[in-house]
Amino acid sequence: MNLNREPATIARSAAEEIRALNHRTIGRSAFEEPSEIYSTVNELKQTVWGMPQAIEQIWGELRTMRDADAIRMDNGTDVNEEAEKARVELNEARQLLAQAGAALDRATSTLAHMGGQW
Repeated sequence: MNLNREPATIARSAAEEIRALNHRTIGRSAFEEPSEIYSTVNELKQTVWGMPQAIEQIWGELRTMRDADAIRMDNGTDVNEEAEKARVELNEARQLLAQAGAALDRATSTLAHMGGQW
């Protein structure tokens, strides 16, 4: 884990990997066994479970910048109002991701019992 990279660079790498997964799984030959599907979904679950924490921490940084009067709006709108809008949307995303993580957790519970034919 390289923590010396900028946060946007790390997020970009994650997005690129998801795009690669999307392309790799287009065809019917992406997986040979159900266990490979389980492993893939389980890793996606771990990714999704980690995102609410990242969003919460990102909001914390933005709040600190707002409170330090370190933000200006290039369109002339009020920083506090815009930060509140961002907080509401980030919180909604955080909650939806938590729901997605729970759904993926339930899916992996089912997938864990699947195996290929002998």
